[in-house]
Amino acid sequence: MNIKKTLAVIWGLSVLISTQAFAAQEHIVNAEVRAFNPDIIYIQSGDTVRFINMASHDSVSVEGLIPEGAEHWQSGIGNNITLKLDVEGVYAYACVPHIGFGMFGVIVVGEPVGIDAAMEYARANLKGPYRRLIGKLLKVQRAAKKG
Repeated sequence: MNIKKTLAVIWGLSVLISTQAFAAQEHIVNAEVRAFNPDIIYIQSGDTVRFINMASHDSVSVEGLIPEGAEHWQSGIGNNITLKLDVEGVYAYACVPHIGFGMFGVIVVGEPVGIDAAMEYARANLKGPYRRLIGKLLKVQRAAKKG
């Protein structure tokens, strides 16, 4: 291979690597007084979600309402956290100190695979203030059906 071809291959590989490295996006979820803003977000696999203004809040994934193979998370109260989500599907989360106020959120990674199963699980298993998550999951389910 001559020098021009070698340089072209090296340049092509560097463009491909840098494009992939910068393709992931960061999404911000702002903890407000008694709500996450936005409370439903759509991201791509490999993107990150950064929770900010968490002074009196936490972010905890809801058991049974994250995709199979995804890792549960639980931040401490007052800890801004960043999550990198790779498993496609629907992730529900709560602010435990403020669940009574309905402080829940949903992250959809890629396609909302498993949303119907998540709705069934939520209706059968969520109790008390956690049932407020059903409304957010229903919005995701309706959006998925509109396609």
